[in-house]
Amino acid sequence: MAFTPKTKEFTSTAGNDYTFQNVPNSKLAEISDIGSDYNGKILNTKMMPLMLEHVVVVPNGLKMDDFDTWTELEEVTNAAFRFLRTGK
Repeated sequence: MAFTPKTKEFTSTAGNDYTFQNVPNSKLAEISDIGSDYNGKILNTKMMPLMLEHVVVVPNGLKMDDFDTWTELEEVTNAAFRFLRTGK
């Protein structure tokens, strides 16, 4: 069975539109390993950029400092991570 990417449209509370795309399981495992500590705690400084690079595909090339507020950055990256893990 071959990997077929799925996408999801997401609109933040601030009204900005994003498109998420999932990644193959091997990439998800890599992202999870890099973005968390040895106890499984998510490390924002590592996980947020990974979500923006690999999951948020529109707009492309977002960086953490492109967001006006921490609230929106956190909302978007949490939604991207949830999509990556659950497909929802």
